[in-house]
Amino acid sequence: MGWIAFGVLAFLFFAIALFAWRKWIDPWRDVEELAQAVVEKKPPRKFLISANPHSRRIGLALETLTDRQREIEERLREGESSVQAVFGAMLDGLVVVDDQRRVRMMNRESKHLFGLEKAEPGEPLLEVIRHASIDRLVAEAIRARQPRRESIRISRGPSEGRELEVAAVPLGENSTSTEGAVVLFHDVTQLRQMEEMRREFVANVSHELRTPLSIFRGYLETLLDDPQQPPGELLRILEIMERHSDRLNALVEDVLSLARLESPGAELDLSEVDLVEFLPSIMRDWERKFQAKQLTSRLDLPENLPLIEAEESRLQEVIYNLLDNAVKYSDPGSQISLQASVEGDRVRISVADQGTGIREADLPRIFERFYRADKGRSREQGGTGLGLSIVKHIVQLHGGTVEAESEPGKGTTISVRLPISRGS
Repeated sequence: MGWIAFGVLAFLFFAIALFAWRKWIDPWRDVEELAQAVVEKKPPRKFLISANPHSRRIGLALETLTDRQREIEERLREGESSVQAVFGAMLDGLVVVDDQRRVRMMNRESKHLFGLEKAEPGEPLLEVIRHASIDRLVAEAIRARQPRRESIRISRGPSEGRELEVAAVPLGENSTSTEGAVVLFHDVTQLRQMEEMRREFVANVSHELRTPLSIFRGYLETLLDDPQQPPGELLRILEIMERHSDRLNALVEDVLSLARLESPGAELDLSEVDLVEFLPSIMRDWERKFQAKQLTSRLDLPENLPLIEAEESRLQEVIYNLLDNAVKYSDPGSQISLQASVEGDRVRISVADQGTGIREADLPRIFERFYRADKGRSREQGGTGLGLSIVKHIVQLHGGTVEAESEPGKGTTISVRLPISRGS
């Protein structure tokens, strides 16, 4: 009887222990496993714990927490993706640094400016960009909690010679603490070059105008002081004034032509031009000038030359300017040739002379406004210094290119390439 009672008691104890284990101990192991999975960001085996109300509520709370965590992470990924997309699309360089000037973020344009394949987060800004002036500007912005801006010229690296407008804006500049700064790099090299070109253009035009105006004033004063000049001297004075008047008129016309070509609304009245008829007519117009300087001319055109699409008056201006230069710099008895040929989808038109030629150092600059390779002889010939610049602008408006080849003492060849008409 005693053994039976002991067995019943043992069974009851085991049943109670099993019930307690399943209801109070085992569920908390499941809760611990679930919590560990949430911490490690692993997919939990299950969320629903049904053994007791407390563990069930904790399991449901952990499920809600996991869902919110996933939502937050998704929003963070979307936000980061948007930020990266914006940074990547920026045409200016952008770098984010912390309060110790360590790089936290750098966009693609910044890496391109400073020749970096990659920039590891946490590296000091000075070691990344290797430019003390930029590092100093950022340090000052962070210290003063005020934006700082400065133009800095890059003296080495892939951006050598570029001028950058650098702006450092502190993060949290309106708060009592600063966590770093955003640094913007805007390339203003082209803008500075345009400003310099404008200044040079104004200075050159003023200089070119000063000479004829000074001559006019000088001779007018002479005539006012002594109106009764001998007929021969009076004729000489009037011839000089007429020559400089022509030069002044040519300069004004070239400046106006260049201004029209460079205006944003410049348009062309395009039509199909048959060079087989167009170029011979120009050479006939120039025969008298060739003969006046004892020059021979040669025209070389293939029979099957295709049509080109161009504004005829502008194309005539291009050829006239090239022939005018060739005549000016050719010695009597030499030859000037005009030829055309097909090169792929373009027609090449070349004007060649056997004149003085151009030095290799001057060759890249001859299409600049007012640039003269031989300043003394150019002024003697009466050129405005704008002819080749006008040629370049007209050709570029037509979607073409222009280039020059020369050898001192043997002559110069200037070639323009223009697109063939689509109907050809």
